[in-house]
Amino acid sequence: MKLGVSLEEAQSLIRKRCHPLPVEDVSILEAVGRICGSDINADTDLPVGPQSAVDGYAVRDSGDHDTGIYTLQDSYLLGEYPLVGLKPGHACRVTTGGDLPPGTTAVFPQERTTIKDGRLVAQEMYKAGNNIKSAGEDFEAGERLVKQGTRLTPGAISLLAAFGHSQIPVFSQPRVALASISRNIIPWHMQPEPGQTRDCNVPLLTAMVVQNGSRVTASGIFSETDSPAPNVFSALLAKADVLIMIGGTFAVTGHEAPLLMERMGAELLYWDVPVQPGSHTGAAVLGSKLLFALSGNPAACAVGFQLFAAPALRALQGLSPEPVYVKACCCNGFPKKTGSRRFIRGRAEWRDGLKVTVLPGQKPSMIRSLVDCNALIDMPAGSPGIEAGQEVDVLLLSPDGFIQ
Repeated sequence: MKLGVSLEEAQSLIRKRCHPLPVEDVSILEAVGRICGSDINADTDLPVGPQSAVDGYAVRDSGDHDTGIYTLQDSYLLGEYPLVGLKPGHACRVTTGGDLPPGTTAVFPQERTTIKDGRLVAQEMYKAGNNIKSAGEDFEAGERLVKQGTRLTPGAISLLAAFGHSQIPVFSQPRVALASISRNIIPWHMQPEPGQTRDCNVPLLTAMVVQNGSRVTASGIFSETDSPAPNVFSALLAKADVLIMIGGTFAVTGHEAPLLMERMGAELLYWDVPVQPGSHTGAAVLGSKLLFALSGNPAACAVGFQLFAAPALRALQGLSPEPVYVKACCCNGFPKKTGSRRFIRGRAEWRDGLKVTVLPGQKPSMIRSLVDCNALIDMPAGSPGIEAGQEVDVLLLSPDGFIQ
């Protein structure tokens, strides 16, 4: 076990132990937001053949001196496949998305035509190829539709449906178990007695786990005075790929969380990372599973999750675990100097450039700064503070690095 490692070294130690989970097939109706488990290529052109882009009339020009007047030949309803080709100087009725008869050279929108004496009269100049969706115009056979390791968007779902996919290969969702360790914590739905505090960390991390494409499969609250046996936590881990212990990371009598990890037979990777809030943090591995210990203070718990657990959850889904940093102008500043590296909860927005606002309630025990937080300002060790208008390094907290 390494003690007092840098943030980057701790993240590297975690990254080396993260391997993508197995790929499974899910219904296309349940695949949005999941991570594609393999490249998916087009097996045909899209569209397969030429189609009309508008409701109107398909025409075949009559030669070098097209008059814009065409003999009506046929009319096709949507879903009908035209077998008879258009003759030169002829036209037929077509609908948007409908297949075009062989020989079609252009399509006139209905509102740009009139019917006179049983003939079609175009009210605009003829232009070859106008309003025709050509075969393979959208995607060509063999072209990649979705790349392995990308998040499936609604647009990607639509595209895969257009090619007839009903089951989509995706990386399995990481299963996470949460264990809140404290002598005074009670479930959030209970009425606390004097000296007790409602647990807000399990709901907090449950929401953050879901935001990161994962799911909580087990959770529990354990008192430090109960000296819970290692098999209790082993039972939680048996239902998960990742176990996150909340609290019990620093006490006069010792660090409860790392001792529990060791008693479970886990290999401790590191302990203590000089960052604020939540420097008393660590990670371990047991077989192929990861264990994290995070501070019990809500803000410190949230920051620790974003710095250590969230990258691991991304890696387990085949995504890059690398943090997404951007430069931003700090609107209001942060006047406090810091000894160790500090992560300040902020709100990033695009307003004539990327701006970030330091949110109120920066104490590790406070929840206020978490409500609107979508970014962390990375304040270097030894910083005298941040002035309003100063450019700062910002870690975006969206799983894909977007501002939400």
